[in-house]
Amino acid sequence: MNPAAGQWSEPAARSRAPVADPRPPADLHWSFSGLAAAGGSTARPPVLRQLQDGTHDPRQTGFTLQALALAARADFGRGLRATASLVSHIEPDGTNVVELEQAYFHAENLGAGLSVTAGQLYPQFGREMTRHPDDWNFVDVPLVITRLFGADKLRSQGIQARWDAPLARHPALFFGVFNAAGETATSFLAQPDESVGGHRLIAREATSVADLLYLLRWSQPFSHGARRRNDIGVSALYGPNASGQSTQTQILGIDLRISRLRGPHQTHPAFDWRSELMFRRYEAGDGALSTRETLLDVGGFTQAVWRLDRFAPRWSAGLRAELAGGNRNSIDDPLRSRRYRLSFVLTRTLASNLWLRLQYNQDNADNLTHGTAHSLWLQLGFKAGEHGEHS
Repeated sequence: MNPAAGQWSEPAARSRAPVADPRPPADLHWSFSGLAAAGGSTARPPVLRQLQDGTHDPRQTGFTLQALALAARADFGRGLRATASLVSHIEPDGTNVVELEQAYFHAENLGAGLSVTAGQLYPQFGREMTRHPDDWNFVDVPLVITRLFGADKLRSQGIQARWDAPLARHPALFFGVFNAAGETATSFLAQPDESVGGHRLIAREATSVADLLYLLRWSQPFSHGARRRNDIGVSALYGPNASGQSTQTQILGIDLRISRLRGPHQTHPAFDWRSELMFRRYEAGDGALSTRETLLDVGGFTQAVWRLDRFAPRWSAGLRAELAGGNRNSIDDPLRSRRYRLSFVLTRTLASNLWLRLQYNQDNADNLTHGTAHSLWLQLGFKAGEHGEHS
């Protein structure tokens, strides 16, 4: 009480030292990358876009902005992080397309060798499926991937778990569950009014867990020595497709990688050989329809890249052979015609994460008027920042 005023007064507030938040702030990492190409082909424009049918392939005579990507990764510590990436490209008609490529949360070190990823992501099918364009060794995506998974490859929303088994040579097992619908789920529910093998797709929605897309993958390293990076993998996808109310799709794949490093502390292999073989079984049309059939597709590629540092510093050379076919090849359907491609690439590293790449393609396809097309592409690419998991 204040005797002079005859009133009670509030006690003076005690000074308190600020309390530090025991949780450290998340570390935020950014990256920016781009690809642009110039070149042309002996194929006419409509046919060229069928041959170069990947979204980020050079697809026209002249100039192509293949991709501009902006990615962010937040590290929260304890094996927790969130990743998102936006990618833009320009279509041959001049349309500027911006898309959310990936956006997911990842948790590792959950115990017993388990890690989990959830969000919008690439299912871990094979090796090439999950690689971003700025990590490719060639200027375009292998044709079997666009044939089975579409121009943008397979991306969807779901959850994927990885288990690193406590066994010799550390094998890894992946299991995932994803939505089967959308424009990036070509072999599955996809989008209505598109077509596969001449079968018009209907508006089929998921009504139970049986209408989701399931992934299973096993990967086994078999390296011998610190300078070798070898592994083999087997992948499987199973889910519904929209050519009927009860139709299903199964896709199987096997992949092999053999790499050699010049030194134990180097990250870029002096020699890198990758091969993948894929098989698709696509039930087309409802059982009551006379047009019901089973479409079978098979395809694959093998590619090798050599760094030429001993003879030509900062140069590398690569060779890739590809094929794709099916049980009912159609000249009218470029995604089911019999195709072969041979590619040769030369890459010159101009600076760290800046390169110039020259590639020649020889395409053979049933839907080509003269059977063979020749294409030549010159690509400029760069990466900046902490280039992380969006690749």
